[in-house]
Amino acid sequence: MASNRKRGRCGRDDMIRAARHALIAGLAAAALNVAGAPLPRAEPVAVGLSAERLADLRTELENLVEQGVFPGIVGMVARHGKVAFAHAAGQLDVETKAPMQLDSLLRIYSMTKPVTSVAAMMLVEDGMLQLDAPVTQFFPEWRNMTVLVGDDRVPVATPITARHLLTHTAGLSYGYYGDTEVDRLYRGAGLIDDWDYLAHDTRELVTKLAAIPLLFQPGSRWHYGFSTDVLGHLIERASGQRLDHFLERRLFAPLGMADAYFDVPPEVLNRFGTDHYVAEDGTVTVQDSPREDPEFIGVTFLSGGGGLVTTAGDFMRFCLLLAGGGAMGDVRLLQEASVAQMTTNQLAADAAMQFGLGFAIAGEDNGPLAPGAYYWGGAAGTFFWVDPANQLIGVFMPQRIGAPDAVQARLQQLVYDALER
Repeated sequence: MASNRKRGRCGRDDMIRAARHALIAGLAAAALNVAGAPLPRAEPVAVGLSAERLADLRTELENLVEQGVFPGIVGMVARHGKVAFAHAAGQLDVETKAPMQLDSLLRIYSMTKPVTSVAAMMLVEDGMLQLDAPVTQFFPEWRNMTVLVGDDRVPVATPITARHLLTHTAGLSYGYYGDTEVDRLYRGAGLIDDWDYLAHDTRELVTKLAAIPLLFQPGSRWHYGFSTDVLGHLIERASGQRLDHFLERRLFAPLGMADAYFDVPPEVLNRFGTDHYVAEDGTVTVQDSPREDPEFIGVTFLSGGGGLVTTAGDFMRFCLLLAGGGAMGDVRLLQEASVAQMTTNQLAADAAMQFGLGFAIAGEDNGPLAPGAYYWGGAAGTFFWVDPANQLIGVFMPQRIGAPDAVQARLQQLVYDALER
């Protein structure tokens, strides 16, 4: 999901960025968590991975570029808490021909959702947010929400809660796919078009959603939609802070994620490239670039569901936090029990998928992924997974809208083929 094109330059907020970097520099508790410090690394053999098989993975990334599947891609693999593979292939920017680098800034779109979900669980631990309390405590405009049943609007039987938002069971849709009456109402209300958010900010989103019926009764089924964007605004109201400020202070700075942005600042635009469509004949069309109609510059809609730009290394830090049960190095940001709850299926046993609080969870039929691994992806073909059973993490970040699903499974299989013990 893209950020909104309807944006005003409301907030480069240099003071906040300076504060973030100052805070990072002052975190001396653990060298791993200081901005600019390298990620924990190990030779493949030291963490039970085959160097030869990982060389096959590197070759495959290069082949995907040579075959025109991706203009560029970054891949990273970690095991036992240490990065054992990192490779960048192809181009970051097809207009300038700048090469992809390990520190390139990439749009992660819906991989923002797990980040926002972790932030919400921090507030749950703080006692500022309750998973099963009606969100009307913070959204009084939602007190009279209705559900569309046939041609009628009926009152909600169960008020929407933070748990519903975290599990995509709130009854919200997106509006840009599907053609239900609810989706048409979203488009008619100016929430979204074929791709972009149109609301000025998430407060406007929440206000307009109050007048639109839900797709189904909260808690009755899973449906992908605005839930995590609403969750982002819930974080703002519960914490009294803007979402970007909350994430910077509570998550990004402690982890040393110095390159995670909703609004990409001018001083790092040289590391931010193009986003693309690739036609069947291999023709590459640029959807967004840092120079013309950029998607992530000057934004006002802080999309907790799809608004972050970051590096593969910084997202790996986030994954290492999860794999560490809420801790990375000496820095603990969540309790183990919270991470366990997030990565445990919250849907009914007969649901078509397993989903926790912000993550999908692999079952017996999720291709190469081991059962119990949790994962998600983004619209530009990015994807990640954390496999607790094998203490394995994979992060892969191309920039292609509509990337072939088979590529993801192939890369995952190559990683699993590298396991030796």
